[in-house]
Amino acid sequence: MTKPFTSQITHAWQPENPVQFPSNAWLMPDKETYFFCDLHADAEAFLRSLKLSQLVTEESSLEEIQLTDKGLQGQIMIGGDCFDKGPSNLQLFHLLHQLKQQQVDLVLLAGNHDIRVYAGLLALNFMDDLRQSHFFVRMGRKVASFLAEVYETYCLNEPTPTLTESTILKELMPQDDWFERFPEYAADFMTPSQIDKEIRQIKHKNVDLLKACADFGLELNQVYQAAHKAKQLFIDEGGEFNWFFRELVLMHRSGSYLFSHAGLDDHIAEQILEQGVEKLNMDFKHAMSKGLIFQMYYSAYGNVFRTKYREKDFPLTEVGSRILKSQRIFALVNGHRSHLNGQQLFVRQGLLNFECDTQLNANCRKQSQMNTPGEAVTIFSINGIVSALCSELSHPKQFHPEMISA
Repeated sequence: MTKPFTSQITHAWQPENPVQFPSNAWLMPDKETYFFCDLHADAEAFLRSLKLSQLVTEESSLEEIQLTDKGLQGQIMIGGDCFDKGPSNLQLFHLLHQLKQQQVDLVLLAGNHDIRVYAGLLALNFMDDLRQSHFFVRMGRKVASFLAEVYETYCLNEPTPTLTESTILKELMPQDDWFERFPEYAADFMTPSQIDKEIRQIKHKNVDLLKACADFGLELNQVYQAAHKAKQLFIDEGGEFNWFFRELVLMHRSGSYLFSHAGLDDHIAEQILEQGVEKLNMDFKHAMSKGLIFQMYYSAYGNVFRTKYREKDFPLTEVGSRILKSQRIFALVNGHRSHLNGQQLFVRQGLLNFECDTQLNANCRKQSQMNTPGEAVTIFSINGIVSALCSELSHPKQFHPEMISA
């Protein structure tokens, strides 16, 4: 385990490409901000990361955490992707709920895996809607461990549904007419190549999702039962974890740093200029509450939690960069793009880009032959210092705006 950063010699953290900003223009964060991202259902990794950050005591456990003064006074930001891949979806949400109960300043950013699960569970109410009916399948095989956890935790002592196989498939999967009608409907939102790819993916996932669930020991009626129980827990009014999706935001600004799961593009930069970050978050929450997931998912809003800056994504150009700089936003902070050698700092269209996904969850680390337990945090201090700590770094890396200011 990495030792607390205060006891170590640090390394200067600078981007490889030159970039400069006026020294008197940089805005420091409003409060100490601790950024954790891509937890991917690994509660143990998150607990280790909280201890690494000195936000909770060393005696804290998954069952009971004890906050330190730093934990009570700082801001804890979850940078998206709490679901899928890892070993302990439900434990992670219990741990997040403990933080909420202790009145932590907690910011939850939307990640692509979070939105996919939300859309997938919400689709169970809208299987006759072309915009929704493919989203359950679209969650893909990575959601199988989550459904298995829900079944084992909540469904073992409940009666198993006695529906026929054809009825269950109709209530979980898009029907044949969806594949015929979807291209016409989606033409207003997606390019022909995107539509073709979407249809190919859904055809594959129709089979692959159920196969993955079977690998976890779930029969078809148990998949159906677990899915509806998960919807009850996370979507329905009064559900135990209903708070999570209600509190998601698209992005968060602190000083000259703009936090989101994946990134942004010129359109979002223009919207920030015209309306501000809070209005964008309000629009995002409205879309979530009204079930307008399809329209959002394939728009510039969806780009904020999906982009990897590929040619097919909405672009961030020098135009968007200039707009953000005019608002004194000089750095983007994201997860989403995983790095096996610690947090990375890039220059993207003249903006700093802190990429903080260090592949925390145990299952992915094993697949990547990473032999140490995952733990990571990126700390944005009010004095301007940004500190990157994780399992893969022998010494923390530190950045300060003065390193690059004109």
